[in-house]
Amino acid sequence: MEWFDDQPLRPRPHIAVLFYDALGDFVIITPLLRGLKEKYPDCTLDYFSGERTRELEEALPYIDARFSVFGNPNALTELPAFLAERRAVAGEYDLAINCDFHPTMAFVAHMLQPRYVVGKCFAADLREEVPRAPGKRHQLHDEFWSAPDLLQRYGDILNSTYIGEIWCRLAFVETDFYRTEVPTEDPACDIPEVLISTGGRRPAKLWSRDYWKQVIDWCFGHGYRVGLLGDKPQRQSAVYHTGDTESWLLEQTPLIDLRGRFSLPQAAGALARAKACVSVDNGIMHIAYSVRTPTIALFGASPWMVWTPPVPHLHLVLPDEPCSKCYENRFRNAACLLPRHQCMLSVRPARVIERLQAVLRS
Repeated sequence: MEWFDDQPLRPRPHIAVLFYDALGDFVIITPLLRGLKEKYPDCTLDYFSGERTRELEEALPYIDARFSVFGNPNALTELPAFLAERRAVAGEYDLAINCDFHPTMAFVAHMLQPRYVVGKCFAADLREEVPRAPGKRHQLHDEFWSAPDLLQRYGDILNSTYIGEIWCRLAFVETDFYRTEVPTEDPACDIPEVLISTGGRRPAKLWSRDYWKQVIDWCFGHGYRVGLLGDKPQRQSAVYHTGDTESWLLEQTPLIDLRGRFSLPQAAGALARAKACVSVDNGIMHIAYSVRTPTIALFGASPWMVWTPPVPHLHLVLPDEPCSKCYENRFRNAACLLPRHQCMLSVRPARVIERLQAVLRS
């Protein structure tokens, strides 16, 4: 195994991409998956991720085979047989691109035994990682991608600080970095004009329920129905930290409860039918802009400059009173680090409504 520095691959290369199974992670890596198929038209592409994004992985045409590492209790015992099957189909792995920082994925990359590797991969002795090739491009692996001067220092390599572009550059892939893709299915029901999503895996990202109510009231007052997307209610509350916010909104407003009704491709299909989506930084937001629905994204406690592509139908609403605490902590904190949730409280509903009104009128 050695570091990939754009060495030529064999005519029908066997390629693996590894990434965590968060919805946003899947969405931002789709340009890389497509770009690999464009660069190596006859390649076989295997994807290693997890159960959360399984439905999307199985429906995406660029993926030839997939395996759940996360959410699969038997992953490491089942993996050798899966790899043997894949090698029988497509030969040894020529290239593994590990886009994840979890040590489990570094071990999985090692088990693939690829000829070349990008990203974390344990070396033969399992003590160290495969050493990186020299060169400025490869130094990006050590950078904090949210650093405000990143583009200034790497402008000869990057056009933006969008993570989807960064991973393509690290893998020497040229494509439309900002065109993400999500497979869609018919949701098989009527879809409200506006869809919202309130939950997230970091409570620091969340918006005030009173603010949400003002947006919902404005929509219904102007003839726009609003639907609530998310996981099943109990999981939405426990895993996505919504607490009693969503149940309170359903009691206080005519909000239509669509949580837990759709598969992920159907949720994408529902978003594609909506006139607009309003969401905090979460997987629904990423799916919404991927299906080209006008998306109003409420950002405060997460690095928008890394996680949002520069596309015209994605409208960011940023804090009037930003705080540097999450940045200083490299966004590792789950909850807000201040007594008052300053950044998200300064994303005021009047600004969101103004942006939403403009989107709906257009």
